[in-house]
Amino acid sequence: MEDKDRPGAGIHNDQDAETQDRVYDIDSDAAEAAEGEDDTPGVAAPGGEHRPKFSRKQILDRFAEKNSAIGKLQKEKMALEKESQGIAAERENWSAEKSSLEAQVKEFKDKWLRSAAEFENYRKRTAKEWELLKQQSRTEVILEVLNSLDDFERAFAVVAPGSDDDFAKGVRLIYNNLLQVLQKMGVTEVDALHQPFDPNRHMAIGQIETDKVASNHVAQVITKGYSYNGSVIRPAHVIVAK
Repeated sequence: MEDKDRPGAGIHNDQDAETQDRVYDIDSDAAEAAEGEDDTPGVAAPGGEHRPKFSRKQILDRFAEKNSAIGKLQKEKMALEKESQGIAAERENWSAEKSSLEAQVKEFKDKWLRSAAEFENYRKRTAKEWELLKQQSRTEVILEVLNSLDDFERAFAVVAPGSDDDFAKGVRLIYNNLLQVLQKMGVTEVDALHQPFDPNRHMAIGQIETDKVASNHVAQVITKGYSYNGSVIRPAHVIVAK
């Protein structure tokens, strides 16, 4: 008996053709089990809503498209992760470079502060040395002027009292002017006569026995002493009483 003459043969052939042409609803939770259901295309689903129907080929194409999109997203994800790792490594390099630069800035700042302190000390030291040099230079000039004053005083000593003529008066006027100039500069005479002997202010050139002055006191001043701004620049040459 031929297949077409067998009972039910036509029915099975019709079912196979129907299965191949069957469409499925991919939005339905039972899409995978749709082969056992008899949903006719265009028939409304319960509730009166019409859902789109797709053939098996369309579903497979849709799955292939989704798999391709997923693969593409995974590649993009890997690329982003690799880029993120590169950014993290670059950030670490920047952090290390920043720490190095901060250390250099601190070192340069310390050097600058030390240089500034050294320069300030140098400025103060040179200012002090310059002031000392000026004082020494003035002292040398004052000592030369004092030697001239000694000559004036020795000249006055040989002039008889009350016998000053106009010339002697003029010389004495010059002497007094020099004394005033020295006093304005801070030069003062060292007090020595009848004072206790002080080796810081007096220079003993001899001793004498006398009842007019106490022992170890200055009995006579040979050469006057002078001080400049409180410092003795020339001690008085004196004779001390025994």
